[in-house]
Amino acid sequence: MKKIFFSSMFALFLFTSCENYLDVNEKQSNRPDFDAIAPNQMLAGAINNYTNHQLNSLSTYGNRLTYVWGLNNGFTSNDPAWTYTYDSNSYPALFENTFLFADNFQDILDKKDSYPDYKYHFGIAKVFKVMLMDYATALYGDVPYSEAFKNNITTPKYDDDKVIIPALFKELDEARAFFASADASTVDLGSEDIVFNGDIAQWQKFINTVELKLVLRLSKTTDATLVALRTARAAQLNAAQNFISADVTVNPGYNSSDTSKRSPLYRLYGLNDALSDWTSANRANAGGAFIIDILNGTLSNTDINSTDVVDPRRARMFASIPVTTPATPGQGTWIGNVQGLFPTNPISRMGGFYIGRVGNTGAEADENGMTRDAYLMQAAESKFLQAEAMERGYLSGDAHAAFTDAIKASFNFYSRPFGKAVVSTLDANAYIAATDAKNGLGWTGSGTNKINAIITQKYLALAQWHGIELYIDQQRTGYPVTPLPVGVLQTTHPNRLIYPTSEYSSNSANVPNVSGAEIFTVNAKTPYYLQ
Repeated sequence: MKKIFFSSMFALFLFTSCENYLDVNEKQSNRPDFDAIAPNQMLAGAINNYTNHQLNSLSTYGNRLTYVWGLNNGFTSNDPAWTYTYDSNSYPALFENTFLFADNFQDILDKKDSYPDYKYHFGIAKVFKVMLMDYATALYGDVPYSEAFKNNITTPKYDDDKVIIPALFKELDEARAFFASADASTVDLGSEDIVFNGDIAQWQKFINTVELKLVLRLSKTTDATLVALRTARAAQLNAAQNFISADVTVNPGYNSSDTSKRSPLYRLYGLNDALSDWTSANRANAGGAFIIDILNGTLSNTDINSTDVVDPRRARMFASIPVTTPATPGQGTWIGNVQGLFPTNPISRMGGFYIGRVGNTGAEADENGMTRDAYLMQAAESKFLQAEAMERGYLSGDAHAAFTDAIKASFNFYSRPFGKAVVSTLDANAYIAATDAKNGLGWTGSGTNKINAIITQKYLALAQWHGIELYIDQQRTGYPVTPLPVGVLQTTHPNRLIYPTSEYSSNSANVPNVSGAEIFTVNAKTPYYLQ
């Protein structure tokens, strides 16, 4: 598989300020100097590529499928995420880049024998490889795994995803073992650790939090082996109760002096290279009507009631539309696109806080956006994972308290200044009090269905930032219940993607045949977590 499609991949947001940076947008073991490249020279580039993949490709797909994003006025689209007309050309990067970047981390792991003293680097590589394979199985089900990263196998077999999942838990154990076995000879993490800056305790918490996410992936499965795995792994995590409690950021040296080194969200959704106009991605993507209605306090149905509660995070998530000409500061309205319709009137675009373009002047705002940290995981996500696990009985603890802490973490996130941007503090306590009696948003109002409230509030907290998690959560739990795009012929959301054309053309003997109809039903080809 490595040699099938990896050699044709295009450059994608590659940079870092680290001296040990290595361009890893290719199969590294094909390089003539591969043996001389140490793991620390490879790590920053691999993490940076993963970060861009999560924030841009994966998140874009999830945001569209869960009604966070729609189209802005003046744009039309036949995107399968909105039309539900999928084929092997639909979102191929979600397969190809996922395996490319997983392979880059495997390249680091392949250095174990030559560079045995880089245990921390191997542990980190394991974690990211697991995260990438988690998304591969969640989006495609059966995928290459046991033969995927072997240089002498160009057409790897496809493994049953129900077999892959236990192996991913084992790889997390191996990551822990790398950290635990470090000794005086172990090479310390340096500037190549663009996440925790060498803080080993934080990496160990991150491993636990990633594992908790994988445990919750199994919440719906009825497979006896996977249920037993879930029970055993939840018990181990419960004994430790050691998870991420702060936002997990990445910054390899984002700056404004080089257009290729701008922070990823600003580069894709901010201004163009010349800072003279918005990017096309910024202009085209806008808020979806479903999430805007929740934020506006106007959504009321059997699943969610946000009536009369305007979410204070609204203005930082999406831009308001002026109601006067010229615009009057502080006055505006928020309007979302009804997916499937091509709007002719203005729709609320992504907010300045999301892309980082916040400041007293245009120049200052752009500088803030270009240098801002990227986010791998918010503290709110960790808290919501814990709240759900407690509510399901996987972890001991007060689910209500964890739920409240998660909302507060989200408000703290949206209240945090960056660069020279001054950001006012949002009142989480007032919001929690106002929504407590609201079904789908508040703890009391959701009655016996606390999972609805937990997942819907998680949806609001991670919207735009980590869209792929919203999609997987929705498929797994059923929440939040979003409408289908107008005009689609299907009656359900898609359960998976179709393998890309590159696989059907180069690995045809092994790749399963998946039809457009099969992705909308639960069958043997549906990803493991929905069976």
